[in-house]
Amino acid sequence: MSVFQSSKAYKMFAEDVAQGKAAHAYLFVCPDERNLRPFLREFAKVLFGADRRTCELIDTEMFADCMFVPQIGAKTTVADVRTVIDDCYIKPVEADRKLYVFDNAQDMNAAVQNKLLKVLEEPPSNVYFLLGALNEAAVLPTVKSRTKRLELLSFTKEQIVKELREKYPFCVSPESVAALSGGILGRAEELAEGGGVSAEETALLLANLSPASAVMQSRKCGDRESVAAFLAMLRLVVRDALMLKLGRTDVLSGGGEAALQKAAARYSVSALVNAQEKISETEKNLKFNANISVSIETLLISILEGR
Repeated sequence: MSVFQSSKAYKMFAEDVAQGKAAHAYLFVCPDERNLRPFLREFAKVLFGADRRTCELIDTEMFADCMFVPQIGAKTTVADVRTVIDDCYIKPVEADRKLYVFDNAQDMNAAVQNKLLKVLEEPPSNVYFLLGALNEAAVLPTVKSRTKRLELLSFTKEQIVKELREKYPFCVSPESVAALSGGILGRAEELAEGGGVSAEETALLLANLSPASAVMQSRKCGDRESVAAFLAMLRLVVRDALMLKLGRTDVLSGGGEAALQKAAARYSVSALVNAQEKISETEKNLKFNANISVSIETLLISILEGR
């Protein structure tokens, strides 16, 4: 059993399906950007009682009766929803039901959500909808009211350590990685894959940040895996520096305490809050294929200038 299959959200969904009481629409809230779509695929397998062949087709998003919207890296449009509405009135090809999976629902604008709302209000029989969102702040109340909410905000440290040991047997310190992940599996995976990225090195970079070091760091992030690991660690270090600034030493992730003290002393509370926002903005830009080196240099310079 995977760590996701042990979650309350997964078990609740599986129980609904097993009892024949599956809601026609679910809203799954999970802040794990890396794993949101894979988790949605696992839900789809449950709904279809998937055999090996069906599981493989769902994993590649090729199962005839399960449509994933939008394409990876894109945003859902009104045209996408129109396609779904037209398709949902066509009989299933292989199964006795159809499922429409909407990834990153938090990025759907009001026009898209209102268009989807019409079919959520009166769905055809044996048609199901699954909306996945990193957060629900931008999801319209009218959409929320027509879905059953499932939530997976984090895993325990023990669960992540177990998953890391199985998936990354050569990870030197899964306990430290789990502590730094904040309970988000995707962040733990990025950190485990990041190799040389450490909390102490990142805290030292933040404490001694300069235009020259910003350029040097941008050159180190040569591919998507290394930049993802760096941004995940930077986010955690900035968060720890902020907690230290606020006197919340009880919630620190741990690692590089001396360097963290220096970083916290250099930045104001507002600067650290702004840094978190800039990191999120950079991650979003990189998702849409922004230049890696330029993005990291711009991020670090903006943090430096925001002190």
